[in-house]
This record gives sequence, C-alpha cells and structure tokens, in this order.
Amino acid sequence: MQREPLVFVGTCDLAGVVRGKGFPGAELPGRLRKGIGLTHSNIMMSAFGPIYETPWECCPRDFLRRALAALDKEAGLTLLAAFEQEFVYTGVEDRPGATYALDAWRRQDAFGESYMAALRAAGLTPDSFLPEYGARQYEVTIAPTRGLRAADEAVIQREMARAVAHRLGQRAIFAPILDPNGVGNGTHIHFSLRDGDDRPVMYDPARPYRLSPVGEHFVAGLLHHLPVLTAVTAPSAASYCRLRPNRWAPTWANIGLQDRGASIRVCPMFGSPDAQQFNVEYRVADAAASPYLALGAVVWSGVDGIRRKRTLPAPPSRDFWEMSHQERAAAGVRPLPRSLGEALDRLAACAEAREWFGDRFFEVYLQFKRAELRVVEGLDDAEICARYAEIY
Repeated sequence: MQREPLVFVGTCDLAGVVRGKGFPGAELPGRLRKGIGLTHSNIMMSAFGPIYETPWECCPRDFLRRALAALDKEAGLTLLAAFEQEFVYTGVEDRPGATYALDAWRRQDAFGESYMAALRAAGLTPDSFLPEYGARQYEVTIAPTRGLRAADEAVIQREMARAVAHRLGQRAIFAPILDPNGVGNGTHIHFSLRDGDDRPVMYDPARPYRLSPVGEHFVAGLLHHLPVLTAVTAPSAASYCRLRPNRWAPTWANIGLQDRGASIRVCPMFGSPDAQQFNVEYRVADAAASPYLALGAVVWSGVDGIRRKRTLPAPPSRDFWEMSHQERAAAGVRPLPRSLGEALDRLAACAEAREWFGDRFFEVYLQFKRAELRVVEGLDDAEICARYAEIY
C-alpha cells in the first residue's frame, strides 16, 4: 500500500478541541500563502459533537491576539508564558505509593521518551516530564515563549501527547477530572512580562509578593476578575468537580507565595534569585479550555489591572489555610464559583469581559456553554466526569 504525506491544519476551538482539515504535504508551500477554507459553523461544534445552537463566526486565537495588542498599547509590554499540563496515561496500571515515584516513571516505558522526541520534532523545547500526584497521572512542561506562540505550543503539547499515546495503543486523557472523588488534571499557566527590549519587568524583591508596580497592577487585575475568569479557564461541568477542597486545586480567589493551593501562585526561584526566572502561575485552568481563550483571559484581566492601577491586598498576617472562612471574607478574599452555571452568570454580569470579547463573541460564548450545560443536566458527578473523559 502506497502512502502520501498529509498535513493537518486546525484551530483549538471554543470547546478546546482541535478541528480542521488535511491536504497533501506537497501542497504546503502554496497553502501557506493562500490558507485553507474553514466552515464558519465548525467553530460552534460542542464538546460532545453536535451544534446545539446557532452557528456564528468567532475566533479564539484572535481573542488572544487582541489581548496582546492591548497589553502592548497600554504598557508597551509583551507576555512570556508556558503551560504546565497534567494528564492521565492509560498505558500504566495504578499502584499505591507511586506518587512522583521512580516506579511510575519506569512503568510508562517508551511513552515519555517518544513524547519528548515528538515535542522537539514539532519545534518545542521540552523542560520536564514526571509522574504526578494522581493515579496514572503525568505532567509535562515546556520552555516559555512569547505571545501567541505560547498558546500555539500548548495546543501542540496536548496533541503530541495524544498522538504518541495513540501510536502506542493507549490514551493521554486531559479531562479536568476522571473520578469526582479523585485528583484532577490542571493546566497551569506560568507567565511574566517583558518590555520592548525583552527585559523582565515584574520582579522587585523589596516589594510585597516580589512584584514590581506594573507586575502588581497586572496580577491585581487577574485577582480582581478571578471569579469571572473561571467561566473561560475552567469551562466545563467537570471542571468544578476538580475545584473542590483538599484536591490541591484552588477554591478561593487568592494569591500566595509558593502556595500550591492558591489560585495565583508567586513561584519559587532556585539558585540566585533574579528577574529572569521570576514568574507567576495561574492555577484555575484545565484542558477543557482553549489555550487561546485561557491565556487571552489572563492577559485581558491583567491589562485591566494596569489600566485601572489595581493593587493587591496586603499579605495576610498568618497562614491563609489556618484562617476561618469568616477571616478570609473579612480580608476580602472571595470563594471561586462552585459550578459552571455560577461562573457563567458572573461572566454574563461582567461589563469588562463583554468588552474583551466584543458583543457578538460574548453572547455566542455564553450561549455555547449554557447549551453544553443543558446536555449534562440530570447526570451525577461520575457520569459528567465520564462524558468529558471520553472527549478530552
């Protein structure tokens, strides 16, 4: 049987799924000039397949592109970012005590090596690959890159894991959580800001949270909008089975120094601390979100913080997790939404988010996600998690 090389071109859509079309590889030079056609209604395909509502033309990648342009216009800055992604690999059995262990590393066999090679062949720079806390769970990180390319690489990162697992007769499952009583898969976004000369501008060791004034404004915008952003960055019914207490997943709209339970974490630095390695991590995201929408939401909220010169609350006088709910509320810390429906209601009421999306896209996104919620209405948590695990 003869074979002809094919090239697949796709986009990561509103459901966080890559869809597109293929063509003969010999046509690549011409296609790079002319592009390919894409039916507008394709962007409204739901996570479960059908188009539940009226199709409309909206582009997740342009949402991020416009956010980055706003950041440049407002402050003359660009974003350096990388996505840290967790997934379940079906090619290993679950064994007690394998958390972070050499045993779990050894039993994944050729997957890790093949995956790293695939990432490098795709033009990415692998950073780490490790067994994670959950059953059969692994994590991969890649080197940070700038702007749109950071989200492009997050998509490639996921699809290479799925492709390698498929070749090995297995699956790499990025669904937010497989078992509502288990451990979820997070997609953590690490970011820092750079000026026009590519110099880091977020780090100031003498200030609270080690954030410079512009860094504080950006992160304060993110903190202010966090209960709204979850509708974009944790955008599935299953996402909220992960965002529960005692899961090492965020449940409060808070910021913490090196706190893995915080929604926004100021990351540790190793060796001699410096501005080059300083970064902040957004932890309320999963792979049901398009990386373009998730990163775009981070940037838009940060731009709002810079524009309005928002500030962060003073660091708490004692450990956040030793505080009562009443103490947290008194300190101005809000709980995250407990469901996608609640998150969508908050999004719908947010005038700033409407500006970020534009009226048309804003209404389309709300319509799209509310239709998805109706499809899983009446299912219990286990059934909901299973539905999403089939897709992601």
